[in-house]
Amino acid sequence: MKKLLSLLFFLSVVLAQEKPSPVVVIEDSGGWHYVNVSLTDINRIVCPQAIKSVVYSKEKEISVEVQERNAYVKFLPKVLPDGKVELSDIKRELYVDCGEKVFQLILVPKRIPAVVVALRVPHEDKEKARQLERSGDYDSVLLGLVKSVYMEEVPEGYEVKLINKPYRSFEELDMILYRVYEGSMYSVEEYVLQAKTDLELWEGQFIPYLKQPLAIAIVQPVLKKGQTTRLIVVRKNA
Repeated sequence: MKKLLSLLFFLSVVLAQEKPSPVVVIEDSGGWHYVNVSLTDINRIVCPQAIKSVVYSKEKEISVEVQERNAYVKFLPKVLPDGKVELSDIKRELYVDCGEKVFQLILVPKRIPAVVVALRVPHEDKEKARQLERSGDYDSVLLGLVKSVYMEEVPEGYEVKLINKPYRSFEELDMILYRVYEGSMYSVEEYVLQAKTDLELWEGQFIPYLKQPLAIAIVQPVLKKGQTTRLIVVRKNA
């Protein structure tokens, strides 16, 4: 465990990111799914497996780039006859072929931060989660789970639940349970920590307040008053 925690701390220094992006989870149920996404930032769509193709109307000022399980969506500016530039908030249709399933999305642009859209096929996800958790030795599996959540990538086969509720309040900081990623053997909990004073954090401080943690990572351990960071915890399912 000590070796694993030191590796996670190294990742936090290299890949520091303070706040998580909102995640919208869509389960396969047929028909169209309306999704609020960012008008100005790059949104990300995540499939359970590699994306085969995407279909959309390029005439509607939208760009989609596919990289394995991810599709990055950006709305493009339009030049008006008077030379001014605007971003249109009209809805766009997007078909995403996630292998055996094609998801039909209607993207609704809003002036909000970038959004991660996680597409799920429940009966397939359970088996994929089991395969992922048996794909390597104990340490490498836990490290892989933390790294995925760290990079805001849903671990293959895992279900995402948005919690966003206060967990604990201390004199030095507030602790919010933001998201939970549930797999077959393991779950990953993602917390937001907000400093009430200047402080330096370390993983061991949180062990008494967590339910049987197997691995812990703090994204940014040194905080000024008012700053936030993320705490990522892997635990074994009951």
